[in-house]
Amino acid sequence: MLNYKSFLFVFAGALLLCSGCVKETYFGKSTFKKILYFTLSNESGSTSIHQDSLIIRLNVDANADLTKLFPDSVQLSTYAQLSPGVRVSQDFSKPVPYIVTAEDGSQAVYTVIVSKQAANPQISNSNFNDWYTPAGKNYKQPGFDASTEWATGNDGVVSLSTANTTPVEIASADLAAKMVTKDLGLLAQLTGQRMGAGTLFTGTFKLDIGNPLNSAKFGIAYTSRPKSFTLSYKYQAGTPYKNGSGQTLNKLDSCDIYLLLENRSGTLVKRAATAWFRSGEMVNDFKKITIPLVYGRLPAGSPTYQLPANGMFAADNEAITHISIVFSSSAAGASYEGGVNSTLVVNDLVLNY
Repeated sequence: MLNYKSFLFVFAGALLLCSGCVKETYFGKSTFKKILYFTLSNESGSTSIHQDSLIIRLNVDANADLTKLFPDSVQLSTYAQLSPGVRVSQDFSKPVPYIVTAEDGSQAVYTVIVSKQAANPQISNSNFNDWYTPAGKNYKQPGFDASTEWATGNDGVVSLSTANTTPVEIASADLAAKMVTKDLGLLAQLTGQRMGAGTLFTGTFKLDIGNPLNSAKFGIAYTSRPKSFTLSYKYQAGTPYKNGSGQTLNKLDSCDIYLLLENRSGTLVKRAATAWFRSGEMVNDFKKITIPLVYGRLPAGSPTYQLPANGMFAADNEAITHISIVFSSSAAGASYEGGVNSTLVVNDLVLNY
């Protein structure tokens, strides 16, 4: 009688023999034909892709020549093709159609609409009044939809806790962004990540389990030169102060609020301007602060944490291509340190020109 192990062996062999008989098109050709990511040369801000209407909207630098722009980065559905192609110059002074052809030959036509950025642009939703619920999630993110210029680390903490960057109502029809540092417990401690700071930043967040620090991508396209930024904030440092291994340290927590302008046109990221506010002061009622930007190299004696990691500063004549605005309820959050329940609330961010 054929025993169980022999049966599995014979069955596996039959599968191998039959696999050569199955054609690559056995399951049919892909019907997917979406534009998932689309950026233009001279873009400023982030791209809004509306999959229901197949309309793509974006802004470019006020000095850009709309008649000679081209897509510099595009992501499509697997096996799909784009026409016109990437880096093919187009006249965007009027709407431009892009045809996406799926593997099975079916097509979708997207319309790209480009506008020039205002002379003194603000970051969208910088009053933090708009929040949406991402598909399949049970927490809110700042912005109208997934095209938002703002991101949080919520996706990295919800498997062990609840979201730690949330909207909070401070008056009728006036919301602010609240960030809380959480003790994520023993399971997170096993990987040295017990403390999770609440964060909010311009950019994107895609959880990388193998390398969590690689999850956050800071910065959005931006080309202007503000003199300072203003916002209102409240802060309360929590205790005890712990590290990622769950050890209690003799430290006091601080919040981090900073803005960086960068040139990313080459292989090296160069810092063009810096504005940084770090404080552990207890602020129970909203306090308005204005932080000036320092262009070029920072003065001698500036705190080490304000310096670019690669030591590179942009020259005065080099263009600004990106802006990173970052808020954190714990200044050492990237090292998985912070005070339990440290809380930062921010509202009404304004760039001053």
